[in-house]
Formats: sequence, structure tokens, C-alpha cells
Amino acid sequence: MNNNNGNINPNMQPGNTPNNNSNYNANYNPNYNQNYSQNYNQNYNYGYNYNQNYDPNNNPNVPPQGSRNGSPKKPKSRFGIGILVGVLITIAALLVAAVLGVFVFFNGMKKGTTDLNYQEKLDTIQSYLDMYFLWDIDEEAMEDSLAEGLLAGTGDKYAQYYSKKEFDNLMEEISGSYGGIGVSIIENDDGMIEVVQVFEGSPAEAAGIQAKDIIIEADGITEIRDVDHLVELVRGEPGTTVDLVVKRDDKEIPVTVERQIIEMELITYEMLEDHIGYIRLSEFETIAIEQFNQALDDLESQGMTSLIIDIRDNPGGDYDTVIALADRVLPEGKITTVIDKNGTSSVETSDEEHQINIPMVVLINGNSASASELFSGAIKDYGIATMIGETTFGKGIIQSIYRLPDGSGMKFTTQEYLTPNGNHIHEIGVSPDIEVAIPEEAYEDGVVTREEDVQLQTAIDFLKDKTK
Repeated sequence: MNNNNGNINPNMQPGNTPNNNSNYNANYNPNYNQNYSQNYNQNYNYGYNYNQNYDPNNNPNVPPQGSRNGSPKKPKSRFGIGILVGVLITIAALLVAAVLGVFVFFNGMKKGTTDLNYQEKLDTIQSYLDMYFLWDIDEEAMEDSLAEGLLAGTGDKYAQYYSKKEFDNLMEEISGSYGGIGVSIIENDDGMIEVVQVFEGSPAEAAGIQAKDIIIEADGITEIRDVDHLVELVRGEPGTTVDLVVKRDDKEIPVTVERQIIEMELITYEMLEDHIGYIRLSEFETIAIEQFNQALDDLESQGMTSLIIDIRDNPGGDYDTVIALADRVLPEGKITTVIDKNGTSSVETSDEEHQINIPMVVLINGNSASASELFSGAIKDYGIATMIGETTFGKGIIQSIYRLPDGSGMKFTTQEYLTPNGNHIHEIGVSPDIEVAIPEEAYEDGVVTREEDVQLQTAIDFLKDKTK
């Protein structure tokens, strides 16, 4: 399963200056929007547990800082006369509260406040937990939650923390080979995990999974947090199976899929009628460079006179890869300008060694995102191809991913990129020269046939006219 992450420098350490040529653009999923919400369900206990550290202001004692190391044990509760005192205090408090029309105890509140920096607040919370929390704490889970919360607090919807296992899965994917089922997925506008592509010859295809299917259950788990969570559930040792439930129209369909080593074939190509070459590029991952060049060389050897590059539903990928492929297609000149938080810019350029000098069409749609938009935006600015389809997703920013010393990792937005002409496309997208949409009914059976693919047919007819 591919969750569409890319542009990763797995050896980057915090504190090092990222190198623009080694950053990876983490386009995990163009529709991937992490909504961080909190439900505040305040349950107030009306009992009072009197103990030897009783505070008349009803506040727990502040534990000594650093109590995690050699901290005193939690105070033992005292009963007997303490119970009587506690009951009397409770009754008095309830009477006051009833007069005021309020029926709530606020525990742990003191008059006045003291400013705490971030680390001091964490240390204080940890001290309270060490002294008073009833159960044992899973330290690893707490550390992961802290990391997730810290990144969530940035407000960056593309920010993400990866546990060591999740980061290892990511590295497998970037290598182009992993144990999975062979689908590409996104989080759609409804927040559901949707299949956008089923790899040809994959276990998913054999099990009957189709594009547009919604995965609602994996390995018995129905509360799937996000795309990364689903990838973690589905990835595994080749030869093992995973049980899924997919929703298709109004039907819930259970399927069992055997995991296999998935060698990602990111490029498919063929020669169409009238010597029109066709290259479909599903993602910009490292292995796509060699596959793309092989496809071009083969089509040229067959006498290709015009070319269609199809990047519809391509969610993006590796920054270095998209720069390399743009260099293969564009004439000499600027590919993109990348700008960081300090306003520092760097320019990527193409050389004059390779370029395409035949009539060309690039197919785009609303799921063409990030690296796809860098690629199509550059080609459009040079005017060397006609854009056909629908306006792209509109993600003109770059996420860098960093490996942490313990093997975990994180990603967050670090840069914005512009087209060669200096156009901002973030939340705007790249618009087509010829706008064509595939009718919804074409998707009803889960497969869009070539005859139903009006975008492709428009491209073929356009190039036929061009080469007459």
C-alpha cells in the first residue's frame, strides 16, 4: 500500500541546514487533512479524599521538580477522622455551591498564576503524574503523544510524527519495494480513505479491490485514524494476509488480501494510434527516473511523433525525482524557485542536453498535486505542451521529513515553490488549457474504459490535428 509520501531526507538531523537537493517533498496525500480537535468532557467528582497533605485551598501539593528521579512515594490516604472532616467540608461546599447555583468542584486551582516556559510546564505535569497518577504509564506511548501534539500545535495540516515502525515503512516505500497489497490511497474530501489506483497484477487487483473503493476496516479495526495508520495496518510480511472491508456504493464488501513484495511500477506506456506516445506516471518516486527515461527511449525508437504525459491522480513524491524528470522534458532554463521561512530562495534549472521537441499534451486533474504541479506548472510556463483536464489540487508547498536519533521521524512544511515565471500555485493550482471532466457515471463499475476517458480522447484528437 502506498500512502504517497515522498521527498524525504532520511538522514537529516535537526539543527542541520536542509539541502534543497536532498529534501524530499512529503506529499503524503494531497487530500490529507489532519483535523486536530479536542473534546473537553469535564467530569467532576463530589467526594473528597482527605489525606495528610490536605490543602485548605483544595489544591494538590506541587511535587518537587525532578521528582521522576528519587521522588517521594505517593502519599497514603488516611481514613478515620479524616473521613468525617472530609464529609463536613464537602457538605459545606455543596451548600455554598447550591446558593450560587453552581454544582462543581474545581480541583487544583490556586489564586494567582506563575508563567512557565514549555519545558517547565512539561516537567511540572510529569511531576504530578509521577506522584499522583493511579496507573502505570507507557513511557513510549507518552513520548509519541507528546511528539504528535507538538507538531499538531503548529497548525500545519501536513505536519506528521512517525513512530520508528511508521518511519521504517516509509523508507521501504521510498525504496520502491515493500510488503503490501498494491494500491495507492488518499484521504478524500469526506475524510475517508479512498483507493485511487490499484496496481496492475497486484494482490489487491486479484482480490477485486477497485479504484474509488473506500476502505472502512483493516485487520478488524474500524477506527482508522488516517492514511498512515491504514498503511501500518496493511503492510506486513509477504505471504501473510490482511482482512479488509471496502465500501462500494452502498455495499460493504469484505475481502482478504495476501501481502506480497510490491515492486512499484510507476510508469506505464504504449504507442497509440498515429504514432502518439502515451506515458502514465503515477508517482514521482526515485525509481520513476529510470522507468521514465526507458519509456521515452523506447517510444522514440518506435517512431513517436507526439506525446501524452498522464499525471492525473498523481499525488506527488520525491523532489529530486520531479526535478530530474522536468530536466528531461524542458529546454534549458529555470524549473522552479524554492523559498524558505527566511525568504532565502534557490533556483533549480534544466540543461540543454535533453528536451522534448514534439507536440505534447499533459493530462491533469484535481488529484494531481505537489510534485505533479511543479512538473505541469513548469511545462505550462514554457508553452511546450497543452494542459488538458481539470485544475490541479493546489499544493505549492514542500514538506521536509527528518529522521530523529531514535529512528522515529517527523515532517512539516519548510518551503514554498514557484513556477518558472514566478507564479504562486498554492491553494490555486495549475489550470488546464482545455477543460474536460470525466462524467461520474464512467466510474460506476469501478473502471474507466478508454472510450469513457474523455480527457484522454480529447488529447488524442488534439494531437492528431496537430500532426496532420
